[in-house]
Amino acid sequence: MVTYLDELVLVVPPRHPLAAAREVSIRQLGAESFVAHIVSSPYREKVLQTFQKHKTPLHMGLELPTLQAIKQFVAMGNGVAFMPEISVEAELARGELISIPVRELRVQRKLRLIYRKEAGLSHAARAFLKVAEAVALERAGRYRFQRES
Repeated sequence: MVTYLDELVLVVPPRHPLAAAREVSIRQLGAESFVAHIVSSPYREKVLQTFQKHKTPLHMGLELPTLQAIKQFVAMGNGVAFMPEISVEAELARGELISIPVRELRVQRKLRLIYRKEAGLSHAARAFLKVAEAVALERAGRYRFQRES
């Protein structure tokens, strides 16, 4: 069941030269210093492949173990980063980080809730599903309560 539609976004500090841009290209990012997550993921691979495809260097000068550390380093002006939008919502709302669309890189993520159809659900599990559905209806936007086949 899909519960949230997320996107990988480029974040920069508010005083960064690109912060006022409506959109940037991969080539424009060739001179930037990226703060990256030390954990390998399919999303990281997608970013690496996109930079390679556009023959643009990707300078990952710093790799950190947590998303929180990455957000703090970027907010302090120590580079830029690609991050799941859900993880930077609060910082974007407070103006601590700025999100800029990248023309050649649109990576959407579906966050899912998974459970076995054949197994009976406990009372707590059924209650949790009701809460998830209510939140999706109330918040709408990126929130979902969509069953997948």
